[in-house]
Amino acid sequence: MATDDFMKQQYLTLRDEIRESKARIFWLLIIGMFLVMVAGYLAAEHPSAFANAATPLLLLGLMLAFVSEQNNIARAGRYLRETVEPRIENMVGWEHWLESKPRLREVDHSFVLGFSVLFLIFFSITTSLTLVQLDKKGYEAFVWAAAVAYALGAFCIGIVLWRHWRSSTAVS
Repeated sequence: MATDDFMKQQYLTLRDEIRESKARIFWLLIIGMFLVMVAGYLAAEHPSAFANAATPLLLLGLMLAFVSEQNNIARAGRYLRETVEPRIENMVGWEHWLESKPRLREVDHSFVLGFSVLFLIFFSITTSLTLVQLDKKGYEAFVWAAAVAYALGAFCIGIVLWRHWRSSTAVS
């Protein structure tokens, strides 16, 4: 395969990967909202069940999946900008064009920020509800175990969000 054909195929493949990641993010948000509503309903209807304690962990998993898909998009876009597009002569590629107009990236960054804030609010609410429910039932050991698990999860997601935010807003 000639270099030009290879670069064209690589470009098309990476653009498809970006498109597929965007579709996965959409479905992740739809399914995630549904799962959180179902878990909330189960927690309200069956307070002795495990749904209340699992909801903060479900939110952590959803956030990690979201950030992973966002990173897939950013990685593919960066590779296109740095490796594929410079080899195309007499044209400005999509990623270079986007990078030349920072206002076009504001929506992406606002979306990530908004989703992260919403996630952190839900995480805080569900964590506090779970800890209060466990405390009311007199499960002190479970309160401490859950609090440690949630704190470690929050710390890990905080690091992931910080690194994601720094890499997604970096100008190269």
